[in-house]
Amino acid sequence: MNPGETQMAEELAARALGSYDQRPDAEGVAHLIDDLITVGQDLHAAVSRIPGAQRTERAGAALIEWSYFVDAGPLGHGDHANWNHARGLARIIRIMVSTVVEHRPAGAR
Repeated sequence: MNPGETQMAEELAARALGSYDQRPDAEGVAHLIDDLITVGQDLHAAVSRIPGAQRTERAGAALIEWSYFVDAGPLGHGDHANWNHARGLARIIRIMVSTVVEHRPAGAR
């Protein structure tokens, strides 16, 4: 992933991890989740390409958690469950972004 893509991922994560009074309406949360999943899938692929011996335990756990969160979806029903799902995805994205950035060639950061 290039620096622009990781920056976009960080910005999406920051939106999802904002305070509860900044939570978008139900449709906005749904769009945010879609965007998080799209960028997260690219990050998951990028982190997966890093040899396992070069990944931290935290990065390996993020790969597993990502698959679970995407497959399981929100735990519960309603706006609050969807918002919490977005926040969980965002936390995992932050770990994957930091992993990708750490493994990026020095000149590409």
